[in-house]
Amino acid sequence: MTLLLTASVIPDVDLLLRFLDHRGPTHSLITIAVLMIPFLLYYGKAAIPYAVALVSHSMIGDLIGGTQLFWPLSTRLYGFLALDVKGSFTVTLELILFIISLAIMLKTRDLQRITTSNYRIVLLLPFGATIGPLLAVGRGPEYALPSLLIIPSLFYLAVFAYSMVMRHRAQKKET
Repeated sequence: MTLLLTASVIPDVDLLLRFLDHRGPTHSLITIAVLMIPFLLYYGKAAIPYAVALVSHSMIGDLIGGTQLFWPLSTRLYGFLALDVKGSFTVTLELILFIISLAIMLKTRDLQRITTSNYRIVLLLPFGATIGPLLAVGRGPEYALPSLLIIPSLFYLAVFAYSMVMRHRAQKKET
């Protein structure tokens, strides 16, 4: 459960990779399926929540503005709502989901688990995926983060950074 939040933001790592379109290959159901096959074979049912977290990123969040669900077979953007991903409704919805997820993480102690976990290297991916939109990575204003979502992004960056630093310190003490 601890890494579900982490897995759900991984598709946005494309914001750091200038050669990829945002909501393209890393958001594709085909790419996610191919990447998850080894984990599903090795970990079995235990890997299913992480696959669902990855798929939810594309199926829930990105279908609002459109995503290349079937890349590389098609580069067509699929979306069921014609909402602006930076519009007030969408941004408010994301802010509400952040508050709900924070409450759940506090209640289930997942926030404590992620900050004391052994997943320092794994946390580099969501750290990068979260910092990408925050910095807009030189891609222009269409990639800039709406101002209401800066605080949740900074919160997650702080959690991921704290986790990586604390695990590094623990490893140094062990040696």
